[in-house]
Amino acid sequence: MAYDFTTLHPAFGSGAPMWGRLAEFGECTPDAIDFGVAEMKFTLAPEIAAALERHVTAGTFGYAGAPESLKREIVSWMERRHGWHIEPEWLFQTYGLVLAVGCCVRALTEPGDGILLNFPSYPPFYRAIEQNGRRLVRSELVEQGGKYVLDFEDMERKIEQEQVKLYILCSPQNPTGRVWTREELSRVGEICLRHGVKVVSDEIHFDITYPGHEHSVFASISEELAANSVVLTAPSKTFNIAGMTISNVVISNPELRERVKATVARDMGGYFNSFGYAACEAAYKSSGPWLDECLKVLEGNCRLFTDFLAGRVPVFSCHMPEGTYLAWMDGRRSGLSPEELTAFLHGDARFYTEGGDVFGSGYELFHRVNLACPREYIEKALLRLEAAAKARGLI
Repeated sequence: MAYDFTTLHPAFGSGAPMWGRLAEFGECTPDAIDFGVAEMKFTLAPEIAAALERHVTAGTFGYAGAPESLKREIVSWMERRHGWHIEPEWLFQTYGLVLAVGCCVRALTEPGDGILLNFPSYPPFYRAIEQNGRRLVRSELVEQGGKYVLDFEDMERKIEQEQVKLYILCSPQNPTGRVWTREELSRVGEICLRHGVKVVSDEIHFDITYPGHEHSVFASISEELAANSVVLTAPSKTFNIAGMTISNVVISNPELRERVKATVARDMGGYFNSFGYAACEAAYKSSGPWLDECLKVLEGNCRLFTDFLAGRVPVFSCHMPEGTYLAWMDGRRSGLSPEELTAFLHGDARFYTEGGDVFGSGYELFHRVNLACPREYIEKALLRLEAAAKARGLI
């Protein structure tokens, strides 16, 4: 089947953040899009669209629990795509991973406990820590050999000094696009075991990796790490169905599972979106071929972006993402202040990115760029960026 990765479906006025931001910028022209919000701008996989049509035709939209067929497809997907065997009883659903992270924070720690997080960080992670009265403990990623790496010595030192009880791992990493190796995950897992630190591994981007970089599920490393961890996944980034608000929690340890499930039941109730169930099942059952084609498009987009910057706008740079569809663009060589950089990108270049300040203090001269869109829009944005940089005397 031929899939459509070239058609854009603008949705101004729909309430969708990716289009609402453009309206706020005063941008309603057909050649500019929002590269900030981390959602794809591709046509929905036809298998998912067909499943949702069947669900509408059935005409029953009452309270819904997860059907057994959904659990079977999730278990099968984990085995087929990730070589990870899970039991159906380890699995339950939540309203999206952001809420799941908050539930894990409340279930596995007490107010005042230290929680370790790597920076730059996806903002809802540190907000979940601070808004629940826990202490944020930062460990910066380090640029080394053309990529970001974990600073194991710093992490272990912070764990000891700050009496850390929980580590929130982002794998693959948002916003840097790193896909942690099995060796890196094993080492950080051993540190956490040694100090009695539980691990919540957000793996929402785990289906999106590029050749030469294989994702390893944290809990697949060893039985010991599985027993000490919570793995969070979802079809939302993979298949662009975040609006269905469905995510999957996998916990092999019965004691941890009951603690987290009890918090989810208290905070969210026991029933979720029936449309989300239908979309998730269709995604995992039938949409693998769509994903395979999508990954080729995404890799090409990432390669185009990084190569163009390196060759034609070298005051900006980014490492080729190993996974995710997010590029972490470095503007430090531009000589601009953070305010000037944002004004240049959003004003002069009409290149609407996500400012690095939201990913933690110290990253104000970085911008995150979502490359999950038709290639022609990236090409247009890069040409505008190049022209604006020339006009400004940056290149």
